[in-house]
Amino acid sequence: MKRTKDKKRGAGRLVALALCVVAAGFTGFMAINASFMHLRRATVWLEDLPPAFEGATILYASDIDLGGVNTPRRAARLFEQLGSLEPDILILGGDYTAPTLMDLLNQSQVSAYSANASSAREDFFYSISSFPARLGRYLILSPDDRMSGDMRALAEETGFKLLDGEVAEITRDGESLFLFGVGADTDGMARLSRHFNHNDCVVAVTYSPNQFPALMTSEAGDSGHWVDLVLSGHTHGGQIRLFGRSILSLDSLEQQFVYDWNRETGVPMLVNSGVGCEGANLRLNTQPEVWLITLTNSQSE
Repeated sequence: MKRTKDKKRGAGRLVALALCVVAAGFTGFMAINASFMHLRRATVWLEDLPPAFEGATILYASDIDLGGVNTPRRAARLFEQLGSLEPDILILGGDYTAPTLMDLLNQSQVSAYSANASSAREDFFYSISSFPARLGRYLILSPDDRMSGDMRALAEETGFKLLDGEVAEITRDGESLFLFGVGADTDGMARLSRHFNHNDCVVAVTYSPNQFPALMTSEAGDSGHWVDLVLSGHTHGGQIRLFGRSILSLDSLEQQFVYDWNRETGVPMLVNSGVGCEGANLRLNTQPEVWLITLTNSQSE
């Protein structure tokens, strides 16, 4: 009887050990999947693109999410490698730091996380302050970015232009391309959009797909659409997806536009799955990425 119990106990230990090995292997697989960056390329045809910007390139990275193994030094090495692409424009799409899993579990350390996040963000931005982008380096903010530290001062000190509900006019050979960074006040979108004509070329950068409706329902001053290209992030592509569902808390629009390109509105809209991760540096059925986008005029094709 005792020997039977010992056998059952031993078999239970073996099953538990096997489950631990499987869980560790699965976690390791997700960690490896989160560590390999993918460079995506796309050529986007914009009817209103001025001839002077034919072939111009945008390097778009979102959700850096410095935290855990994704240190400022590691992120800076990534951008050092990306510098060899020599894009015309660099755009960063918000969420520059993220709490680790321990930060999320230990709510009493919020103030310590904020201090660490501010320090990590400064290290990262100073490390990429010489990134080569002929037509400028630009960034937008997430809600969390607005609450911690003076991002405008940091942007100016490191050679970036902050677009928080603001427009930057980029000129080349007497022609203009406009970048618009969607800010917290999407209610003011209709007033801003009326400053543009429908044939102006405007690239809008949003923190999240839930800002798409404000962009799509506002009109140019001479009526018609005013945005030609939309770049977004925040969703991480779902980060860890099982059976079509994400572990992240995403609203309905973020679930609808969780990843990749969408052209249902007639305007090309990209949702970037991002560089970093939320909570833990783990991914399943999603991949970290940055996009190199080449602009061309559809009338030239």
